[in-house]
Amino acid sequence: MKNLIKLMTLTILLSVILMSCGTEETTAESDENTLRVGIDLKFPPFMYEDENNNPTGLEPDIARAFGDYLGMNVEIVNTDFSMLIPALQTGEVDVGISDISVTPEREKSVDFSIPYRYGRTPVLVNKDFYDNNNVTDEMTASEFFNIDGAKFIGLSGTVGTIIPSRYGVEADEATEIGTAIMEVATGQSDAIVGSYVVFGDHHANPVTTEIYLGIEDSTPSAFAFKKGNTQMVERANEFIETLYQDGGLYERLAEKYDDEINKVFYSDELGLDYIVSKPAK
Repeated sequence: MKNLIKLMTLTILLSVILMSCGTEETTAESDENTLRVGIDLKFPPFMYEDENNNPTGLEPDIARAFGDYLGMNVEIVNTDFSMLIPALQTGEVDVGISDISVTPEREKSVDFSIPYRYGRTPVLVNKDFYDNNNVTDEMTASEFFNIDGAKFIGLSGTVGTIIPSRYGVEADEATEIGTAIMEVATGQSDAIVGSYVVFGDHHANPVTTEIYLGIEDSTPSAFAFKKGNTQMVERANEFIETLYQDGGLYERLAEKYDDEINKVFYSDELGLDYIVSKPAK
């Protein structure tokens, strides 16, 4: 009887161990087939959480399509933008798809795919300066920045100072964006180079400002990966190429997001194509 009890106990223990090993293997396989995508979900309509806290917007849609392309499940990890690169370096996420602009400094820390978005550089211009100098979008950037007596302002280290410097112009440095916008609106400064938020600034000051869209410079954004992950970079490049094909994902996403993006730009003409197509030089 004692031997029978020992045999039964041993059988039960072996069964538990085997079940445990099977569970761990299944979990490991599941993890290996899950693409963890770091996205900062604070920027609608591009990336945000809906009323049920589900990741929503352009970047989450692109991330899910990338997962489908790889044959992987997708887990979107809400990650503050400042922590995206550290999260890649520590392996908390596998890829960052969060409008991460490619800069020489960031290239030291992560590997980038080819671009999938392009940050434009609209300019908020004082209305009187705009009219008095016959500014139009057809005016070249060189002509615009070299208007006699023009006074530019921008935040230090941003496109507000970087872009003017490319054209030989030194912009006054502001420490706070609200102050810089007010200077342009009141005529203390003539213009400030910015990102798409400039459209909102013009909407808030429609009588005293205008928008100039003649700058062809653009800042590319790309998928970011941990250094050395060349295989995933290559797969990402292949995937991004498909986005631009006839009948590709961008055509379908344009139908979904054009109206929302138009609201961001306060325009009926600037939809998805404005942020994903590389400006012609």
